[in-house]
Amino acid sequence: MDFARKAKWTFFVVTTLFSLVQPLSANHTSINDTAIEMIHVGLILDAQSWVGKIVDSCISMAISDFYSRNCHYQTKLVVHTRDSGGDPLLLLSQALVLLENFKLDAIIVAENSAGVKILAELGSRVKIPIISLFAAGLSLSSFEYPHLIQIGEDESSRAKAIAAIVEAFSWRSAILIYEDNDSARPILSSVTGFRLDQHVALLTSPTDEEIVEQLMKLRSLQMTVYVVHMSPILASRLFLNAKQLGMMTQGYAWITTDMITNFMNSMDPSVFESMQGVVGFKPHIPASKELRRFAIRWRSKNLNENKNLEEMEMNVYGIWSYDMVWAVATAAERVMTRHPHILHQETRLNMNFTTIRSSESGLVFMDEILQSRFKGISGGFQLTNGRLIPKELQIVNVFKGERIIGYWNPGNGITSLMKQENHNETNSTSSSKLESVIWPGGTMNIPKGWSLHGKRLRIGVPANNGFREIISVTRDPRTNETTVTGYCVYVFKEAVQSLGYEVHYDFIPFEDANGQMAGTYNDLILQVYYKNYDAVMGDTTILASRFPYVDFTMPFTDIGVGTVVPKINKKSIWIFLMPLSGDLWITTAAFFILTGLVIWFIERPINEEFQGSLCEQIGMIFWYSFSTLVFANKEKLLSHLSKFVVIIWVFVVLIITSSYTATLASMLTVQQIELNLKQDYVGYHYGFLLSRAVSNLNFKNPRLKPYKSAEEYADALGRGSNNGGVSAIVDEIPYLKVFLAKYPSDYTISKSNTTTGGFGFVFPKGSPLVQDISSAIMRLREEEKLQLMENKWFRSTKSIFTDQDTRSNPSRLNLHSFGGLFLVTGISSTSALLLCLFQKTRAIIIRKFKFFLNSVDSVKDYLKVRYITTLTILFN
Repeated sequence: MDFARKAKWTFFVVTTLFSLVQPLSANHTSINDTAIEMIHVGLILDAQSWVGKIVDSCISMAISDFYSRNCHYQTKLVVHTRDSGGDPLLLLSQALVLLENFKLDAIIVAENSAGVKILAELGSRVKIPIISLFAAGLSLSSFEYPHLIQIGEDESSRAKAIAAIVEAFSWRSAILIYEDNDSARPILSSVTGFRLDQHVALLTSPTDEEIVEQLMKLRSLQMTVYVVHMSPILASRLFLNAKQLGMMTQGYAWITTDMITNFMNSMDPSVFESMQGVVGFKPHIPASKELRRFAIRWRSKNLNENKNLEEMEMNVYGIWSYDMVWAVATAAERVMTRHPHILHQETRLNMNFTTIRSSESGLVFMDEILQSRFKGISGGFQLTNGRLIPKELQIVNVFKGERIIGYWNPGNGITSLMKQENHNETNSTSSSKLESVIWPGGTMNIPKGWSLHGKRLRIGVPANNGFREIISVTRDPRTNETTVTGYCVYVFKEAVQSLGYEVHYDFIPFEDANGQMAGTYNDLILQVYYKNYDAVMGDTTILASRFPYVDFTMPFTDIGVGTVVPKINKKSIWIFLMPLSGDLWITTAAFFILTGLVIWFIERPINEEFQGSLCEQIGMIFWYSFSTLVFANKEKLLSHLSKFVVIIWVFVVLIITSSYTATLASMLTVQQIELNLKQDYVGYHYGFLLSRAVSNLNFKNPRLKPYKSAEEYADALGRGSNNGGVSAIVDEIPYLKVFLAKYPSDYTISKSNTTTGGFGFVFPKGSPLVQDISSAIMRLREEEKLQLMENKWFRSTKSIFTDQDTRSNPSRLNLHSFGGLFLVTGISSTSALLLCLFQKTRAIIIRKFKFFLNSVDSVKDYLKVRYITTLTILFN
């Protein structure tokens, strides 16, 4: 009984104490709740995804860490999490439910879907910040959606980073493969740093058959550099199918954006295995003690909660979400401190199908978040135009894990792993800054960027056999086997053999059933444009009008056109008179005589060598002036005036004789023709576009005749215009080289002009073979192999071109050309003559004056004697 009483008494006491304590406890909680302002934040994510789980756990840790360090704060974030299941419609639905049930101050979206754009519009209406942990492209700008905060790279930075990699490895172009949705599509308009040969858009949920179909089309192209920008789920299927098709082997290059690379660790091992050799970008998070401690705590905390997280590393979105929560919590406290009254105001909006509640503090809250500046675990946290953009990207190479091979940032371009030791690195796009890359197939050889995939090229050849040394197509009537020979073939084969890879090809003559050319050269080139041929090899001229249809390699022959004429008739006995015109001959002779007369007049009174009989003096006049032609005058001049005249005249004679010699040499080399009269005929190569060549060579009213071979050229030139032939041949330099190599002593080039670009090989627009073949041609030229080939096929070991003015033929020298010289020597001779006359006149006057003075002195002496005599007589 005592025990029962004690038990009842004890129960009564405990019940009484509990009834007293419970109200106190309830009252205490109420006091605490009223002292702290709750800031309600919605969090919408895909709870089943790896990123969703990491973001959820990181946000939870961020709130715990923030308020454990700031326990005195008057505000506290309350996160209301909702699962969207990765469905954009469910994402919007969950956002509306949150807004209806809670007075939200912000919404955090942790998934990359089309629903983000709708939420951005919703945020503008209810005036609360919408924080997207995924950048949603250029279309969602801060000007259009002022309440949207985005984290991650924008499309412009992505495109610049991709362009830097393409340029670093000297790839001429690439193919973009992207997902056809609002998140991935904007990159297409941002790619400007390199040429896109093609871009392929995949549906968001394509079948494997559709993916394989697109990959098969890409594999048939020559380009092997692919840029992939899509969701991780679609990228996984893409790479699995690419590996099955053999497109993850040597020779291919795959570049992925951060949209894929950030999720690399969450992918299935089979997908990761299929991506070996991929080069990708991901945001660079600077290593720090705080980040390392957080990663350790995060792994330890979630070890028991989610075993899958143990096998995966911390994701950049988890790190960003941690810092973003700190920014939101700090901003909420500043709003409470500076605007305490605004937190308690709310607005109810009728959205037709539901009524939602929104805080009036949204605008102030947004401004405070945008002004956040602090050092978080991701580094320096700062929003720019509503975005948190990483300052630098890591360049990673997937091979048995992720290898960091370098960095990229907008200011310095590609930088090396040792950038911390070199702070002066300038903007660079060189692959030397990167660590060695292991490409698909496990090779370290940089992919060329294109591949023929074992294809045999169909190469068209012109069936024009007029100049067999250049190109010749012959067919054996017994075996029906076609043989292609000539200088062009030799150059093409040497260029292909010098490449670092094999190119298989077959020559296909462009001919009809009769073995004749099946059209013009333009028709042949258009066959490449129409994809009937893969290339054209032969004497195809590089012209600007053909570039819209095809690409040319650099020329492997001399460029331009020339004019061939017969050499002058050197048997003429009066050829020596041709360099100078008649008036120039007469004027020169007159000045010879004038100069001789002036010197004779000056020297005769004082120089014994210029004295003698009349015949001797006349002979001296002619001898001395004409001897200056060969500088053979031995007479010594005494007067300075005559020396002055001779110096000027010798200078004039030197110029006249030099000009005479040069002109005579030109006339002995080049026949003077004037194709300005209607009776002059001009021959040209059949099929050559002569109209532009004739206009550039200034021919007036030429009558044109086509010819096909060097022999026809020689026959036409030999007959001349008056006998059914031509006065000149206008053709491209390579043909003229062949012609002059056969007839070097009878004909020569009188003028040339660079009106065409020479011969080049033809390829389709954008063909990567153009650059490689051009480089091979340049090497052959630098090594002088092209010259050796030319000597072999053209049978010429020296230049066949005369060094002539390419604008005009050498012409006779006329008086106008030397008018200034004759004026100078005339003035000098006349001045010397006048000065000499002045000196002689002055001497005569002085002599007469002295005579007069002497005469006066004699009169004075006579008068003096007479005066003295007179005086003597008078005084005596």
